[in-house]
Amino acid sequence: MNSSEQLNIPLPDTGRPEITMAPLIDIVFLLLIFFMVTTVFPEDDGLMIEKPASTHAAELADKNILLKIDKTGQVYYKNSAVTLDDVKRIVSDELAMRPDAPVILHADKLTTTESLISVIDVSKSAGAKGLAIATDEKPIE
Repeated sequence: MNSSEQLNIPLPDTGRPEITMAPLIDIVFLLLIFFMVTTVFPEDDGLMIEKPASTHAAELADKNILLKIDKTGQVYYKNSAVTLDDVKRIVSDELAMRPDAPVILHADKLTTTESLISVIDVSKSAGAKGLAIATDEKPIE
């Protein structure tokens, strides 16, 4: 075959190269769904309290006044540090809206008894009738 007898095969006209967005959007949505399904949200309220364990722990209703005491004796209400005077005012205000609401104390197991008793006294002087100390359930041996 001579050079003059070569086959003339026409080149296909493919136009301008482009990237289609449809498959990319599908991949982005799949990644979004994957991360939404596999994400684990912590259940704590921001303050790490290591509660003591009890074999007689029981669930309480959600309508309660929740106070937290850390290991240094600092009291927290809704993740804000408060003084004992603030505790008395908060408990009084909450009991005015919900008279039967119990006061639940989440006290760190390293909290001094003095700090715990101080919060109990202030809560009772504010009118709290129901008072409980939260614990973690201890496995029965």
